[in-house]
Amino acid sequence: MIATLTGKVTHKLSNSLVIDINGVGYEVLTTVDDWGAAQLNEIQSFHIYEQIREDAHNLYGFRDVAAKELFVKLLSVNGVGPKVALATLSAAGVDRLAQAIGSGDSSLLKGVSGVGKKTAERIMVELAGKVTTVNAPIHDETYQALIGLGYSNSQAADAIANLPSDITDVGERVKLALKGIGR
Repeated sequence: MIATLTGKVTHKLSNSLVIDINGVGYEVLTTVDDWGAAQLNEIQSFHIYEQIREDAHNLYGFRDVAAKELFVKLLSVNGVGPKVALATLSAAGVDRLAQAIGSGDSSLLKGVSGVGKKTAERIMVELAGKVTTVNAPIHDETYQALIGLGYSNSQAADAIANLPSDITDVGERVKLALKGIGR
């Protein structure tokens, strides 16, 4: 089973990327955010969910392992397949979706292709208590700097949660947070 892929992004198709690894191109279906963040001819890493069926062999890729984990949890819900799970993550994002599940707010899923009212409610009920939410300090300048550097919301939130409160200079806080992430 393929767990991760790291290679050069050679093509950006309508809802997938082609990742070249030693001359072999793997088509990886991604969320809208991951697709948008991928840069052509740059090395990218993806956490992979592999779906093998009689008529298809699909790879779903996520830059952040938390997105892959939530994707797998969505697949455990009756009536949610990979396309619906990917559409749900694309529409809501990991953090917003986790917060909606935590609060039981199915309205976030309105308008997601393939998700009706019953499916949205089923997602909320079946995943309640199984999804951890990250209360991201979105107004913190250090947090925003870490997000700007490409760290995930959860990585940035964890890094600044451990910073001493007496250090107020943003530059110093970012340096300390980066050291914390590197451990």
